[in-house]
Amino acid sequence: MILKGFKEKSNKKYIKNCVKSRVLTPSTAFVNRIGVLVDSQEFSDLDWINNLAKDLKVSQNNIKILSLFNNKKDQTSVYTNTFSEKELGWKGQFKSQVVKEFVATKFDLLINFYETEALALQVVTAATEAQLKVGMYNANQDLNDLIIDVKLKDKSIFKTELIKYLNILNKLNNE
Repeated sequence: MILKGFKEKSNKKYIKNCVKSRVLTPSTAFVNRIGVLVDSQEFSDLDWINNLAKDLKVSQNNIKILSLFNNKKDQTSVYTNTFSEKELGWKGQFKSQVVKEFVATKFDLLINFYETEALALQVVTAATEAQLKVGMYNANQDLNDLIIDVKLKDKSIFKTELIKYLNILNKLNNE
């Protein structure tokens, strides 16, 4: 029990260090590669994510979805790339190869589409390199560059607001 507390503290320290050391460099590049991070117990609409990518004019090959899935015996996930809280080690290290590949990918846009305070999701968000990180209001606000103040169930509002702000930031290729 004590080790669990120390492990959690080491991961929170890792998140703080990632936030402090993140360097934002201005870029005029359009959004081409998107990473989406979800909690499969909160959100399981894969078609909505694919339609969002289509609306952002990003091909299906350039979108990666990673889902936190703390599987119960009778549940399955609609997502192919999943990980669980148990795979989170000390100091932000993951045992899962799927998470390591996701974190190693450089994204133009990382969408943190979750409301939970799950430490594993926050560690992945902090460790992932992205030009722009967008999240929900309830999530850890230090991790995101843009926070859209909507609930998870209001996904259509999230979509319109995201597109609006990406157009303002001139990140969408409107040709």
